[in-house]
Amino acid sequence: MITAIRAWFEAFVDAYRQGTPDHDAHLDLKRTHSLRVMDEAKAQAEALDLSGRLRELAVITGLLHDTGRFPQYRRFHTFRDADSANHAILGTIALAREKALADLDQRSRTLVRTAIICHNKRAIPARVASGADADALALVRIVRDADKLDIVRVMLEHFQAPKEKDAVVFLGLPDIPDAYNPVFLEDIEAGRIGNYYAMGSTNDFALLLLSWINDMNFARTRREFFTRGLVAGLFDALPDLPDLLAFKTRYHDRFAPCETVSP
Repeated sequence: MITAIRAWFEAFVDAYRQGTPDHDAHLDLKRTHSLRVMDEAKAQAEALDLSGRLRELAVITGLLHDTGRFPQYRRFHTFRDADSANHAILGTIALAREKALADLDQRSRTLVRTAIICHNKRAIPARVASGADADALALVRIVRDADKLDIVRVMLEHFQAPKEKDAVVFLGLPDIPDAYNPVFLEDIEAGRIGNYYAMGSTNDFALLLLSWINDMNFARTRREFFTRGLVAGLFDALPDLPDLLAFKTRYHDRFAPCETVSP
């Protein structure tokens, strides 16, 4: 099942290539991200000791969660949903049109579509968060956490690259060395995630990513956020301003995990 869906995914991505370096490089960025989220989702499902069926659906959802990014980029030349279209909805439309999930039973198709639709929402919708459908909630939580871990990896590679920041990756935000919006510090310390619309610079993007600690569903995700050096890398991307250095200390005091945590 997974092998066939993986083959479909690769063919789907290839169909959106145009043979131009910039365009195809951005597609490859999302292709690699999708494969890594697939692996992240698999690892989290295994850590939770889910049933074999749910593990398979976690892998499938991880792979397909960003299917909508490919038609989005070809049509709009951006990954910013606010300037184009909701890529989760575009993805479910593409999957239905292509009958990519035809080999799954109806229940499994519904679970995968639900997780894809919910993966990029600011918060898990109440109807899912209620836990009335435990399988749906598990898949949504898994793909949201897996997505976050790999997005931060991608962004750190671009923060650390010795060249001008890619406008597509950074959603058109300007690179202003000492500029940041203090509302992100307030949000993080209040237990909220940051607002995309409050970003005015690439520094705000780093703070937004740091705010995701407040929307991570599993202790394993929070642990990996620190132990992989993702948190350290994001703080390294920020300027050495007194307020941000003091905030860094508070952030670690509050969020840094103990050595032993459960999944």
